[in-house]
Amino acid sequence: MVSGTTPVDVARIVEGDTTLVVPAGSISGVVPPRRPAFFNPRARRTRDLAVLAAGAHAEGHSGAYLDAMAGVGARGLRVAAEAGSYDMVFLNDSNPDAVGMARRSAALNGLGRVAFSNMEACRFLCEHSVRGGRGAAVDVDPFGSPAPYLDCALRALEYGGMLAVTATDLQVLGGLHDAACRRIYGGVPLWTVYGAETAVRLVAGCMATVAGRLGAGISVLHAESHMHYYRVYARLLSKPGSSRPGYMVHCHRCGCRRVSDTHPRACESCGGDAEAAGPLWTGPLFDADFVGRMALRDAEQNGGAYAAYLEKCRREAAMPAAFYTLDEVASRAGTGPPPLRMMLEGLRGEGFSAEATSFSPTGFRTDAPATDVHRIVSSAKSHAHKV
Repeated sequence: MVSGTTPVDVARIVEGDTTLVVPAGSISGVVPPRRPAFFNPRARRTRDLAVLAAGAHAEGHSGAYLDAMAGVGARGLRVAAEAGSYDMVFLNDSNPDAVGMARRSAALNGLGRVAFSNMEACRFLCEHSVRGGRGAAVDVDPFGSPAPYLDCALRALEYGGMLAVTATDLQVLGGLHDAACRRIYGGVPLWTVYGAETAVRLVAGCMATVAGRLGAGISVLHAESHMHYYRVYARLLSKPGSSRPGYMVHCHRCGCRRVSDTHPRACESCGGDAEAAGPLWTGPLFDADFVGRMALRDAEQNGGAYAAYLEKCRREAAMPAAFYTLDEVASRAGTGPPPLRMMLEGLRGEGFSAEATSFSPTGFRTDAPATDVHRIVSSAKSHAHKV
């Protein structure tokens, strides 16, 4: 039993180098219950990547790590145990039972530089929004949208610090509730094969807008789409960044897609009607150096378990927004999809840049015009048959 306000049946599990006390029902149930505390064992991947990101950031920053919605402390405790040089890790959650489990886990792991609190998230963050008390990293992981917490989170973060946010309101970000998306994130999505990227860019765009209101800016370090959530890591800049909100413009007639500062009504390629998602973040979604540091830590700590994924992120860092998928372009070209490797080789063989994307196992980014993409997919498929 672990006590917060009520007796709770618990189990012990190990993630990375950290022993965690979690609700027993979260291990045995198909859907993790929210009471007495929420813990999703199937979300280990995102916690693994969060620890790698925290460690990559901590290489150049000491200071505090502020976990505003820590739950049972799985992410924050792993950061304290595995990520490196943060002076202090603060774990806060409004659920006292969750905080009770986090305290027990910290004791089991012998973690001394960890502090606990049981407050509403913005109240916790406001207490750290003072000179000398701001965090080197702030983590916001709510049920639903992080937007209501961004102002508090950014005020609690020092310049150069890392803000990590999670969004799980997939229906809003996926295009089922455009009015709600515009109200919450300041932009609307568009139904395309790269919808997950659009969702991440809407979250990052909201982060940049809120930072701009405070006279600051952001640069995105890493972005992730997995299962039922989106996750964005960004560095806080002391002045607005160079990347301005813009639009992802898409033509459903010819498949052309591009980034634009405005919302044009006609496709520049075929003249058809152009639709657009946004305003949203149009800058890079990955910082190649930062992702490279994550990969080095992954090799040391996990034996390279995420090497292939992180290499995709690193290589697509400088590529254009809005990826294609093999099924999409093959269907438009009236052929079957070729192997991804052959599609990339075909694009590169004609002088275009092309890389696989971390957002889809069959997705790729390229600077080739849509007409060339559709022509090359047929050639790649034909070559695949010959081989």
